[in-house]
Amino acid sequence: MTGIKIAQIALHFGADDIDGTVVEEHITHDAGAITPQGLATEQMAALIREAGRVPVLRDTLYEELEMVEAPR
Repeated sequence: MTGIKIAQIALHFGADDIDGTVVEEHITHDAGAITPQGLATEQMAALIREAGRVPVLRDTLYEELEMVEAPR
């Protein structure tokens, strides 16, 4: 809901989670939001890397499931 650039800035300043269990967000978009409604895993990982962080997929209890590898 914040947009990609704001999410990257938040990561840069210490945020450690930019997504949750919502696959596609509808409420704010039904109200007129213009941010992307969803991102593919690869897109999410790329924006995390661009912010200088390492993308990690975690479960509901915040346990690490896997590191998201960069495309080769």
